[in-house]
Order: sequence, then structure tokens, then C-alpha cells
Amino acid sequence: MLTTDTLKKQVYHRILEGIIKKDYPMDYILKEKELAGQFEISRAPVREALIELCQENIVQSIPRAGYRIVRFTEKDIHEATELRIMLELPILDRIVSGVHEDTLRRLFSLVEESQYTKHGLRVNLETWWHNNIRFHLAVNAAGGNSLLTDTLDRVLRRQWRIVAQLFWNNAPEDYQNFESDTHEALLNAIKTGDRKRAKKILSDDILSIRKICTY
Repeated sequence: MLTTDTLKKQVYHRILEGIIKKDYPMDYILKEKELAGQFEISRAPVREALIELCQENIVQSIPRAGYRIVRFTEKDIHEATELRIMLELPILDRIVSGVHEDTLRRLFSLVEESQYTKHGLRVNLETWWHNNIRFHLAVNAAGGNSLLTDTLDRVLRRQWRIVAQLFWNNAPEDYQNFESDTHEALLNAIKTGDRKRAKKILSDDILSIRKICTY
């Protein structure tokens, strides 16, 4: 039997997935009663899920109307990338100074897995972003500050929601080019101890997401 908390999480993810995949138009007002009927459940877990989505600024409560989907803008992309720069670049000093050989091998293997163009693969946006997140979190974790990495994880998950809402219907060619060559170059700079080059590559990689923003 599902607990109330488990049911709320399921509803949360179903609503979020619907938003990301644009099943709900951007000007659509989500209503508790309609969603409860759609999911064939009571209104309580729907309300709790919508409240959590409000707290994450994914939807906005409109009194006596329902919940409006928050439209992400170019400003949201810029703010997310700016915060990533602040979280990811400083830790490189520690990583370049003493990254373990086993860690480097693991990071290089992550790059190899995501060389889609090299292997003639086409992947959907979710797979591409998931593997991008894995790489950046793994690099950051090599710095040994778990609180910082947890914060980066939250920022990357929020950025995923922005990227997904904006580019869900884009062709793989529109985003797969922002991938493994840069990551491989970053690891080579770390391996050779070139701190300045590593920071430049990582900064360019983080900011590259702005290049596929089309409004």
C-alpha cells in the first residue's frame, strides 16, 4: 500500500514530467480537481505535490484559479550558469593540485560513455543532460567538499527543468555538440596540472548552454 508521502512524490513527478514534455501548454492553469480526476486519486496528494512545485518555483499559485506554470526566461539560464561558475571553478584549484589517478580514470570513462557523435549515436535530451550532470558532479566531488557538490546537484537539477522546458522538441544535433570534446580537454588539463587552462575550459563549457537558447 502506498503511503501518502510516496503517492505525493509520484504525483509530483507525473506533473513535472507533463510540464517538461509540454503536455501542459505554458499558459495552462493546473487545477487540483482536474489532476485528481486525471490520476484517479484524492485531491490531498495532488495539493501537496503542487505546493512542493510552488516552493521550487516551477508553478505559481493563482488564488481561486489554480496553478500557473512558471515560464523560464533567458535570465533564468544566465543566473543558473553564473551560480555554477561560482560553485565549480574554485574547486578546480584543489582538484588540479592532487587528483587521484583512479579518479581520473573514472572521469575519462564517463567522457567515453558520452561521446555520442564519435560513436554515431543520437540520444534524447534527458539522456544527454543526465550524463552531463554525472560528469560535472563527479569532477566537483573530486574536490572532497560534499556540501558544495550537493548544492551543485540542486542547481543542475533546476537547470535541467529550464533546459527541458525550452528544448524538449529540439533535434539531438542542437545539443550533442556541447559534449565530450570539451570534457576530455578539461580532464587533460587537470591531468597535466594546467590550472589556468582547466578553468577556461570549464567556464566555457558551463556557459555554452546559453548558445542553444533560442527565444
